[in-house]
Amino acid sequence: MKAFTAAELAALALPEMPTTESAMIRRAKAEEWQGSRRTARGGGTEYPAQALMKVLPPPAKEALLDLLTERPATEQLPAVIEQPSVPVASHQNVPTEPALLADWQRNCADARAAILAELAIIAELIGVERAVLKLIKMADSGQMRPELMALVPVANARAGKDGSRHLSYRTLYRWRTELARDGWNGLVPLDAARPKPAPAWAAALLKLYRVPTKRSLAAVLEDLPSHLPAEVAPPSYDQARRFLKELSIVDRERGRHGPNGLLKFKAFKRRSTDGLVPLQVVTADGHTHKADVAHPIHGKPFRPEICSLLDVATRYCFGWSAGLAESGKVVMDAIRHGVSQLGLFEIFYTDNGSGFINAAMTDATLGMLGRLGATPQNSLPGRAQARGKIERFQHFWKSSARELITYNGRDMDGEARRKVTKRVAADIRATGTSRLLMSWQDFLAWCQAKVDEYNNRPHRSLKKIRDALTGKLRHMSPAEALAEFRANGWEPELVPAGTMDDLFRPYERRRTQRGEITLPWGRYFHAALVPFGGEMVRVGYEMQDPRRVWVRTDTDGRLICIAEKDANVIPEQPASALEHAAQRRAKAKLKLAERDRELALAELGTGAIEHRPETPMTIELAAQHAELEAEFARAGTIMTAPIKPRDEQDERQRFRHALTIKQAIEQNQPVTAEDRQWFEGYATTSEYRTHLGFYEDFGDAMFL
Repeated sequence: MKAFTAAELAALALPEMPTTESAMIRRAKAEEWQGSRRTARGGGTEYPAQALMKVLPPPAKEALLDLLTERPATEQLPAVIEQPSVPVASHQNVPTEPALLADWQRNCADARAAILAELAIIAELIGVERAVLKLIKMADSGQMRPELMALVPVANARAGKDGSRHLSYRTLYRWRTELARDGWNGLVPLDAARPKPAPAWAAALLKLYRVPTKRSLAAVLEDLPSHLPAEVAPPSYDQARRFLKELSIVDRERGRHGPNGLLKFKAFKRRSTDGLVPLQVVTADGHTHKADVAHPIHGKPFRPEICSLLDVATRYCFGWSAGLAESGKVVMDAIRHGVSQLGLFEIFYTDNGSGFINAAMTDATLGMLGRLGATPQNSLPGRAQARGKIERFQHFWKSSARELITYNGRDMDGEARRKVTKRVAADIRATGTSRLLMSWQDFLAWCQAKVDEYNNRPHRSLKKIRDALTGKLRHMSPAEALAEFRANGWEPELVPAGTMDDLFRPYERRRTQRGEITLPWGRYFHAALVPFGGEMVRVGYEMQDPRRVWVRTDTDGRLICIAEKDANVIPEQPASALEHAAQRRAKAKLKLAERDRELALAELGTGAIEHRPETPMTIELAAQHAELEAEFARAGTIMTAPIKPRDEQDERQRFRHALTIKQAIEQNQPVTAEDRQWFEGYATTSEYRTHLGFYEDFGDAMFL
């Protein structure tokens, strides 16, 4: 509180007051002013301003009050009252946290607090009632300090608009009461922008607008009148547009997007890789190549499937594989490649695709991940955002495919795409191949080159370093991030030597029976399996070589034997017995043919059948003899003159020919390169798969 000495009061030359120090001292003693000894330099007695207001005459009192309230602009304003963090009962619609308020609400509350602080100072001198009147007079006459005067319209603001420059008696008392009751929160004004009631046409408009076909607003407004009651007028285009704009983006797009599609408008969480080390978490996904390459079997254009493995900590692509279609085999080969290139990993994070969720991958005992010691984890269905790192890596494959002339992404120019397709088709008809198509081997080499390019270029998700050549800051590349971990002492866990091949064989459980094990594509036999009759064993196989399988005990995985396919199969009859049966069948057919001939001649003659020791050789008999000789030859060997496939042959002939070649290949019998090439192409057709299913069910009866 401000205090004055007798000399200071005399220097102020207040009305009706002495102007000398001695006269002021005598008046103070005569009127018994309340004072105290001054502790500052010079000593003497000083009189508080609040005490002087009680003893000074009215003119002097007014002059002193004007002097006290007219502080220079450079003097610090009173501190704003501390903002409480407790909820306010009288302002339940106002957020209690200042950070949640609008700018105009915070400014208004601070301005009111500053004005009330000034009121409190004046009230200490002349009382609350007179202080309120004094402050109102000062605001109306413009005698208030400029910085405080500028706060009056801010304190009176409503919904962000400038308020009046007038302070009222009722307003100041209301602010003072709210400040005493609720603290700073009591000074926060309510937002005048109350939610407006929805128009009568709003529900019908949203029903037509929120559809997955994403109809335009103009089209919706054309149909809206037929969905409104007669007394409700449809809105104009601008009214409807403003109404939709006032909705939140989630409410506006609900219905136009499904639950998964709506996620891109909602809040999300970013996943941090801080603290991870290489191969602690690995993510993988498949990607259909966005450009045509030559099929490795028939040479026609197709789009292969690429599976990539990405280390989450370093973004390093350490494994990949390509196949003819999306399958578990491509995933297994990508894992094999990754483990052999870098090492074993701990967590395998993927989607729920069939290539990742199958017994060969996730079974606790037989699955590849279980044998690698890895833990499978899967994202929720439809939550591609959870696998953003590998999903963004797929864009790298797409951008790389743009370099190829056979790129067929959705954004490829349609006219150019048709020209390329026609040129490729014409080349294949003429020469069986096209120079525009990348061969399979070239495609694999191209994939490896692109992976190397990705691993050695800066990645924006990695930390920044200073480039040794340019001296500029840039992000690390995945290869540099991996090298840094190695330099800091990290080393991968490698697969023991000699176990790589068996580690990546698919295994299945099968029950042995009399030394045999049955798989969908054949039976396997070994004498060492006889003691395990009726027991479950683990059967491992090579996906590309069906000739043998590796059999292990189901309890501890100990190797029992390597069983061969059809190792216990022998011919039904010896070759000599087959030849004898074929000769007897041929003689019977010849005798039957001779009898039919004689019967036909008798019908043309006199009715008597004459015995002729020799039958003249006619064209018909020559054809019958040739047919019988061919049948006899087929009975003695598997295939002496194979039926060459022709377009005019029916489906069963083609399948019979393919089946013959297949059996010859499985039995390691000689097959011409032409027959092998034709079979490999024919085996990929739906015609072959259909007939193979019938053959497995009905056997040779399907050819009757």
